[in-house]
Amino acid sequence: MNKAYLIAPLALLLVFTGFYAAHRDGHEQREAEKAAATAAALQARNEAEQEVRRAAMTEAIALAEQRKKEREEKAAREAAEKEARQVQIDARDAAYREQERSARQIERVRKELEIEQAALAKLLAAQKESRAEIAFLRDFVTRAQDNVQALQSLLTKLATPAPAPLAAAK
Repeated sequence: MNKAYLIAPLALLLVFTGFYAAHRDGHEQREAEKAAATAAALQARNEAEQEVRRAAMTEAIALAEQRKKEREEKAAREAAEKEARQVQIDARDAAYREQERSARQIERVRKELEIEQAALAKLLAAQKESRAEIAFLRDFVTRAQDNVQALQSLLTKLATPAPAPLAAAK
C-alpha cells in the first residue's frame, strides 16, 4: 500500500502535467490572443477617442475662430455706428452753433435796423422841418421883397414932389 500511495499520485501528477502542459501552451496562446484582442480593442478605442478629440478640437478651434471673427465684426460694426453717431452729433452741434450764430447775427442786425430806422426817422423829421423852414423862408423872402418894393414905391411917392394943380393955373 505504500507503493500505491506513491505511484497513484505520481501517475496522476504525470497526467496532470501532460494536461497542464497542453493547456499551458494553448492557454498562453489564448491569453496572448486575448491580450492582443484587448490591446487592439483598446488601441482602436483610443484611436477613435483621439479622432473624436481631434474632430472636437478642430470644431472647437473653428467655433472659437468664428466667435472671434463675429466679435471683431461686431466691434467693427459698433465702432462704425459709434463713429457715425459721433459724426451726426458733431453735425447737430455744428448746426446748433450755426443757428445760434445766425440768431445772434439776426438780433444784432435787428438792433442796427432799429437804430438806423430811428436815425432815418430823425433825418426825415429834420428834412421835413428843413423843407418847411425853406418854404417859410421863401415865402418870407417873397413877402419881404414885396414889402421892400412897396416901401420903395411909397418912398418914391413920398420923395417925389406933388404935381402942381392944373386947374388953378388955367
